[in-house]
Amino acid sequence: MLTNLFSPTQIADARPAHPAALESVRRLFEAFALNNLRYCHWKSNLRLEHGMLGKTDMDLLFDPSQADLLRRVLAEQDIKRVLAPLGKRYPGIEDYLGFDHETGRLFHLHVHYRLVLGEQFVKNYHLPLEEQFLSSTVSVGGWVNIPTPELELSILCLRALLKYRDRDALKDVLSIRSSGLPDHILNELGWLSRQTDMDELTRVLSGLSDLLPVTTILEFLETISTNPRDGWKLLNLRGQVRKALNRYQRQNRVTAVARYFRELWRRQVLPRFRPARGMTLPNGGLTISLVGADGSGKTTLSGQLEKWLGWRLDVHSHYLGSKKPSRLSSVLYLAFRMARRSGHELGKRLGSGNWLVRGLDAARAFLLNAHYLSIGHDRLRRYVAAREQARGGSVALFDRFPYESPLDGPEIQPNGGGILTPFLSEREKKLYRQFGRPDLIVLLKVPPEVSHQRKPDHALETLQKKVAALGKLEASLRADASAHWTTQDADLPLEDVLLQIKRKIWAAL
Repeated sequence: MLTNLFSPTQIADARPAHPAALESVRRLFEAFALNNLRYCHWKSNLRLEHGMLGKTDMDLLFDPSQADLLRRVLAEQDIKRVLAPLGKRYPGIEDYLGFDHETGRLFHLHVHYRLVLGEQFVKNYHLPLEEQFLSSTVSVGGWVNIPTPELELSILCLRALLKYRDRDALKDVLSIRSSGLPDHILNELGWLSRQTDMDELTRVLSGLSDLLPVTTILEFLETISTNPRDGWKLLNLRGQVRKALNRYQRQNRVTAVARYFRELWRRQVLPRFRPARGMTLPNGGLTISLVGADGSGKTTLSGQLEKWLGWRLDVHSHYLGSKKPSRLSSVLYLAFRMARRSGHELGKRLGSGNWLVRGLDAARAFLLNAHYLSIGHDRLRRYVAAREQARGGSVALFDRFPYESPLDGPEIQPNGGGILTPFLSEREKKLYRQFGRPDLIVLLKVPPEVSHQRKPDHALETLQKKVAALGKLEASLRADASAHWTTQDADLPLEDVLLQIKRKIWAAL
């Protein structure tokens, strides 16, 4: 008897009668029912509520003959198709991202048309059990379908064994640290097993004996119940499962192992040189610019939006201000300050007409202009990188964006002094003309007095000029029918501002 694993706990005690969910998720499942879609949330139902609340993924199995109908329903519910990174794409699986307008939370759907499972990174087995899952569902809360616990438990046993690695067995044999089977797997096994009994499980498995290794599954449950760290036994059972499921392999064993280690290398070594990518948008990504005076919340909002979208999407934040200069820009500014101080000290001693003082003044002007030009190159490099990321389907966020001074535009004055100044000014203007307009511009509007309260170290006059420049930018955008832009009252509480911007970005994705 599996006394440690099975207990008389009733299903009602283990599964919430009315699972909590985001309102948009609830409407989505109601649409599934209204359109008579055959589906079930086929695995990890222990964390069903977490998925419904946008805290983890939802794995939904659908009848492939209804794929077109499903895609139409998803589009009607404003659910957007996304692409998993190359190393995480598997046959018969599509990814979708949804947005809850009430809370601003995202939710992620793994849409399965085939039951593909197996080793981490590979998922080398396709079990032809889709019909069994879809035809034996039970309803939770009257609005979401899940498989019977016996069926879900049987497949979880196979998933656990196929993911059991040699190094996991070594940990168990030597009793090193935690169990080779992760805690979340052990918890889920116990949770499912408490919703059935041996007789019912045996009956269900007997009906699948031509497809699944029934004896191996029962031995695995017995082992987990009595000694969950019996590494030798678990390795033996893994071998039995691989042999029994050999006919369901998508690739031969050698190819699958090679793919596993290639993906392991890519994820654990390459990220040191190339950050791992999240999911991308299939028709190209988006560049988003937050523009406003100091104190409007650009940096704070950029960080929050990056965290929000980065939950699943590949997102990059690019600062296009002047406070993060390159090494060259920093050196030029340091040299400018040295020339300015030296000229000031020598001027007090030698007089402003001295040739050396005039030379330092000319050098000071040149170095400042060269610094401004270098800052422009810094910005352009980041902008070009962002555009490239967006072309690949990623989202690029601009914290600040160069328009006209004082909104981070060209700074060199053509008549500012020095024989090279006109030349440098023209070079700077030409450089800034290479900046194309972002796909979405969000103008953060806040009164200059509020900006000054938030940034008391900034001169009120300077803030007033920036607010005026923002108004001028808004007028030019209104006159351009091709511009995609919106305004946002940034004087509201941060949570309200963030939610409203999230809604606008979701509409633009």
